Amino acid sequence: MRITIRFYGIAYENTGTREWRPELKEKATIGTLLRLIVEQFPQLNSLVFDKEGRFSNYLSLAVNNVDILGLNGSETVLLEGDIVFVMPPIGGG
Repeated sequence: MRITIRFYGIAYENTGTREWRPELKEKATIGTLLRLIVEQFPQLNSLVFDKEGRFSNYLSLAVNNVDILGLNGSETVLLEGDIVFVMPPIGGG
């Protein structure tokens, strides 16, 4: 299946691309996708994973405009045609 990944902010600065369309196996998860992103763009490793190899909170991810934290986190299953947004965390106050 094919999905679309859109990079914003520091993710865009580190990849040099706004959009990437990888081919994934059916029932791939966000966790699977994160490993694939780091394989394709190794410069994102320290932004995606912490020193223990766990998903870092340095970047926010959303699937079809829904934050993955409101879904199943790294276990969120991706579907054909999904759009995944990779961006800096949004804060305010």
